[in-house]
Amino acid sequence: MRLEGKVAIVTGAASGYGKRSAEMFAMEGAGVAAVDIHQDGLEGVVAGIRRQGAEAIGVVADITRTDDVRKIMADTVQAFGKINVLFNNAGVDHMDRVVDVTEEDWDRVLAVNLKGCWLCSKYAIPHLIQAGGGSVIHTSSLSALKGRVGNACYGASKAGVLAFSQIMAVELAPHRIRSNCICPVVATTPMGERFVRKALKLYGMEVEGDWDFEKAKPLATTAIPMQMLSEPEDIAYAAIYLASDESRLVSGTYILIDGAARAA
Repeated sequence: MRLEGKVAIVTGAASGYGKRSAEMFAMEGAGVAAVDIHQDGLEGVVAGIRRQGAEAIGVVADITRTDDVRKIMADTVQAFGKINVLFNNAGVDHMDRVVDVTEEDWDRVLAVNLKGCWLCSKYAIPHLIQAGGGSVIHTSSLSALKGRVGNACYGASKAGVLAFSQIMAVELAPHRIRSNCICPVVATTPMGERFVRKALKLYGMEVEGDWDFEKAKPLATTAIPMQMLSEPEDIAYAAIYLASDESRLVSGTYILIDGAARAA
């Protein structure tokens, strides 16, 4: 029960990292506000948490819209009375070379991955201050730290998240609000599968025959010394640590979950 008594908002909670983090936050004792734009997936996550005897609400919202973000905060406070943790996890992917990225692609990725991160933080901060401090966690990426072909808008957005998180850490330190990033390598999630499929095509390493993610994984891990993709649990465990009081002096940094890919 490492998060007992805390209230956490998790964005992008209908699938992937967000889904598993919302579930594991609840198992560790937190009241969870699960946020996503996809209502069907979100309802299943919230129902699953409640079946385990934990507390959760679902908030359907577009994190790029101010009114929606304000609703996230209002619904969370109405349900739980406070906010202690914000996990800015929601994101979208796009894989194309610089000259092939369209203006629409660029704007969409930056809006969700970076603007959404800023909006949620902006409107959560007054509640975190009122609670006496707290933790803001952002899902960044290995792509923020290492250049790779095809990562033009996605990598730029995640590098922006990393810089934004560090600025937040300095600004909010007097309020005992910590801000940190998690930077994972590509994952075994629906987004990760799309990413791998497009990346292998760009790198001229397409899987022969019908597409099979399992068959593609050995190709996808050639640049990862530990020969593994990340799993949602890997990110959730790191997020639990950053959300808990165990990390009370950890701020302005990141946890890299990449199987030594950056070091190679």
